[in-house]
Amino acid sequence: MKSYTTLDLSQETNNHFYKNDLGITQIGDPFILKASDNTYYLYCTSAANGYYCWKSKDLVNWSGKKMCYIKKSDAWCVDSFWAPEVVEYKNKYYMYYSARSTEGSLRIGIATSDKPEGPFEDVKNKPLFDFGYAAIDANVLIDDDGSKYLYFSRDCSENDIGGINKSEIYGVRLNEDMLSLKGEPELLLTPTQKWEKSSVNPLWNEGPEVIKHNNIYYLSYSANCYASSSYSVGYATSSSPLGPFEKSEKNPILTSGTSTTISGPGHHSFTVSPDGTEIWMAYHTHTDPKTGGGNRKLNIDRVLFTDKGELYVNGPTLCYLPIPSDGSYTNLAKEAHISSNVSTPHLLTDGIFTLHQKNSIYDSTIPISGEEATATITLEFKEPVKVSDILVYKGVTKGQEFQKVKAILDDHYQTEEYTMAEDTDERAAILSFKEQTVKKVQLILTPKNPTKNLSLSEIMLLRQN
Repeated sequence: MKSYTTLDLSQETNNHFYKNDLGITQIGDPFILKASDNTYYLYCTSAANGYYCWKSKDLVNWSGKKMCYIKKSDAWCVDSFWAPEVVEYKNKYYMYYSARSTEGSLRIGIATSDKPEGPFEDVKNKPLFDFGYAAIDANVLIDDDGSKYLYFSRDCSENDIGGINKSEIYGVRLNEDMLSLKGEPELLLTPTQKWEKSSVNPLWNEGPEVIKHNNIYYLSYSANCYASSSYSVGYATSSSPLGPFEKSEKNPILTSGTSTTISGPGHHSFTVSPDGTEIWMAYHTHTDPKTGGGNRKLNIDRVLFTDKGELYVNGPTLCYLPIPSDGSYTNLAKEAHISSNVSTPHLLTDGIFTLHQKNSIYDSTIPISGEEATATITLEFKEPVKVSDILVYKGVTKGQEFQKVKAILDDHYQTEEYTMAEDTDERAAILSFKEQTVKKVQLILTPKNPTKNLSLSEIMLLRQN
């Protein structure tokens, strides 16, 4: 029997990981702006008379809470301050926000500031536009050619269609001044898919967010009631910023599903990692998943585009994950050759990990063998590399989960065995140790139950830079 030097695990002291417990609660509808000063600014539904703002350098640690917009006594609006979004354009900051007018109807306002943290002041003491119906949840897209578009939700409170109140998503050109509209809004999305109808009446398509990738416009949105566990995110695509849009058959792409510890993920926004190499989604979930309601907290998870051009979210998560990429670490897994007994080795390093059964196509299976009934995965490098952290993510196939994992490095070192916690949303085993230079990493996985195969969704090997 081989003798190994055992490496102690020190996950608690590693600063390359975060968990979706970011300390921002009693909020909703989070929007994150990465400003030109490379600082992140968070704006949320957060106060009775305006909005708070937080600051961060890494998307994980937030501080500096302050009011960035406060309603004036003679303002056009009185309450229901929801869903602020801020756009930086030509050294000025434009806040588009939702509020209830003095006449009692919901409208979208516009305020500006010379600083991302405010104070923001209304440009004019009236809504941005008024088409005679309630409107909320503004989102702005500045396209590659400089043209500007505003997306919003026509609120269900004043939109009765055949006896069902519906929130629907509209789009319209925005003028160069960012302060006025060009033309009439066009209807882009209305609740049609089965998953969007759990609330029965009213129905919602709200919280639009548009992102462009490979000349395709992805209009993502939330559906169902924000206070319920079924609040989720879907998306539609188009080759034009104003449609027509076609909803994805993969919807919803962010949902709590059958989880009892995550509830109501939705009303999101997009931003990029500190080094600009990754896309991230900010969204809210219920602070207390058992009660739901308006007390919500901030979450962030990574967003990817699959080979088929599908928008994919690695969430909602509660497990430990690598922090948004900032240049302090590198994931080396893609550089490794993975042992051939793995069914689809490329799926273990594609950046996608699975949380729901419908996404099991992104899992890889590994056969169980030997008297000890374990599965072995070998990752080999052409040249020696430095490794300090190994992450192994479970797949979603029932009965094929692993319970324990350890790593053997170059047949010299062995880590302590990591045991997965029971009855939690823990998805990843994390082996953190003093950095080692190696050419080969063997992972020994023990199944939770005796099965023919194990199901995994992702492996990461991190090097501290």
